[in-house]
Amino acid sequence: MAASEDAISHNHDATPSVLRDALQLANAELEFVYNLEGRVARETHGKARLTRLLGELTRFLCTSYTVLLIPAKNIRIAVTHDNWQPVDRKMIDDRLLRDVFPAHNQSMKPVMLTIADTPHGARGNTGRYQLLVNILRGSDGEAIGMLVSMCHVRGVPMTSNAPRLVAHVTRMAKRLVDGSFDPLTGLMRRDDFVALLDAAVAEVQDDSDDHCLLFLDLDKVQVANDTFDQRAGDEILLRFAKLLRRTAPSGASIARLGADKFAVLLRHRTLLEALDYAERLRDECRSLVYLRGEQSFPVTVSGGVVSLSHPGSQNQGPIVVARLACAKAKDHGGDRMECFSEADASIIRRVDNLELFSKLQSAIDDKAFTLVAQPIVPIAEGNAAPHFEILLRMNGRAGEVILPEQFFAAAEHYRMMPRIDRHVLQTFFDTIEALEDCLALHEASFALNLSGQSLSEPAFHEFVRQLVDASTLDAAQLCFEITETAAIANRAVAMDFMQSLRSRGCRIALDDFGAGLSSFAYLRDMPVDILKIDGSFVQDLDRNKVSESMVAAIAQVARVMQLKTVAEYVESDAVLAGLRRLGVDYGQGYLLGRPKPLSEQLNTLTDGPLLDGSWINFTDRVVVSSAISDN
Repeated sequence: MAASEDAISHNHDATPSVLRDALQLANAELEFVYNLEGRVARETHGKARLTRLLGELTRFLCTSYTVLLIPAKNIRIAVTHDNWQPVDRKMIDDRLLRDVFPAHNQSMKPVMLTIADTPHGARGNTGRYQLLVNILRGSDGEAIGMLVSMCHVRGVPMTSNAPRLVAHVTRMAKRLVDGSFDPLTGLMRRDDFVALLDAAVAEVQDDSDDHCLLFLDLDKVQVANDTFDQRAGDEILLRFAKLLRRTAPSGASIARLGADKFAVLLRHRTLLEALDYAERLRDECRSLVYLRGEQSFPVTVSGGVVSLSHPGSQNQGPIVVARLACAKAKDHGGDRMECFSEADASIIRRVDNLELFSKLQSAIDDKAFTLVAQPIVPIAEGNAAPHFEILLRMNGRAGEVILPEQFFAAAEHYRMMPRIDRHVLQTFFDTIEALEDCLALHEASFALNLSGQSLSEPAFHEFVRQLVDASTLDAAQLCFEITETAAIANRAVAMDFMQSLRSRGCRIALDDFGAGLSSFAYLRDMPVDILKIDGSFVQDLDRNKVSESMVAAIAQVARVMQLKTVAEYVESDAVLAGLRRLGVDYGQGYLLGRPKPLSEQLNTLTDGPLLDGSWINFTDRVVVSSAISDN
């Protein structure tokens, strides 16, 4: 910032001492401005940065009081010199907003005012005090607040450099406000709150003191938007933010984490005290009924509470754990508060799922999935060729192998199955592309499992059809597996999709058949070629008459409908013998073969026997799927 004519006089009659003083003032101003950004940036969050910014200005100008007021966002940040400690600052702020702001909110430059009366209790002033006012403006140019610096400490007028510095600090304050406070409610943003929370966790050293975190989720705000309009939801959020400010205990920090989710950091509060506050807040929230005309919308809130000294919150992160406790409250109908507990299996399961969600994201991005193949062996007379099922493995960050049963629940919870299915299909087609001529020669066929989530997405249907149409593999060599429950839950969509695949020549397998209550009733209308008997009926086939009867019935119905049957979980000779006796076509399980990498299984088809022409041709189809579990 160049020294202005206000700071350095060009009066030829000026004495050297006057010029020297002006130059020193200009240099001090330059040093202040150049160092200000770095000093402010040392603070960990937005409110602290704003407080530091106002404090630096107050010290440099030697003023008694500096305040930033943005009424629409309920932002008030003030710095006070010792000589103004007895002053009723709230009274001053109210007067500034009532009288000064309306009178000067059109001004585009700082305004210097002198007011005749002295604030009660102020020292160092003689019946008059000075105000330097600069208006803050929003992106639309409208006045949203003001920065005010008041009264020189020694009672002398402010110097001519003060307006310039106040204007510079006001611009910095506006940038900090935009970056640190939610534009709708004026509450702290997530990033700043996380920094504050990390510092609070570090403060918790022993059991003698504690801080607690309250994660809050307003129930059904989207319903209010749908019932009325977006203004209704915004009004509810604003009212709730105001309620939080009014009810939060001393020293609490409040943030809007996004959409209808909020958080409150309660310093020096026990878990019981935090729960007591949470319940009082929940009760008061019911008074925020939204009314428009003759319509009303009740406002309720759910929340989760966690102690920052709790090992679970430190290991998983307090926001994660408190949010999971809040999710449990919503699972129980909402309008309630839940406390995190290590003994709560549902919350622990959600923590595990959240960790797996992160791993799944990385695995998809890094293509850290492996396809393995498990044989499906013919067990009835007349079947000579082996079949395979493709199973999915996830490679962990430490090199460990993660089985499907460990991550599919998380994938389904976070609706990641369509992305995983796409990855499996694309990887499968890429893997066999180089071997298509060889596989076609020996009639090797493959089936790929599709999740219920994928089945409900039309865009996924088109993705599958494009893969089938683009592949040089004959469509008759492809079989797509769909679970019985997914097919029934999405019956109309599933029927159309299955018909479109069959029209191309593909086969359809119905997985986990028999698990549903109306399996046989739906079967006659399903365009399927293979029934895969649910493993729960196969495992105890040799000692459970009900299971034996169920398998016998499925095998009989399949023969009448000219469908093939596959039995899962074949793990003993007794079960295998029973399946053979009941006429099941194929079996799968550890007794018949364990999974091996897909590339290794394909090599057995292309190396040695296959290349020298002595391999037995397939008489039926090879079944391959990205199943949830292997057996």
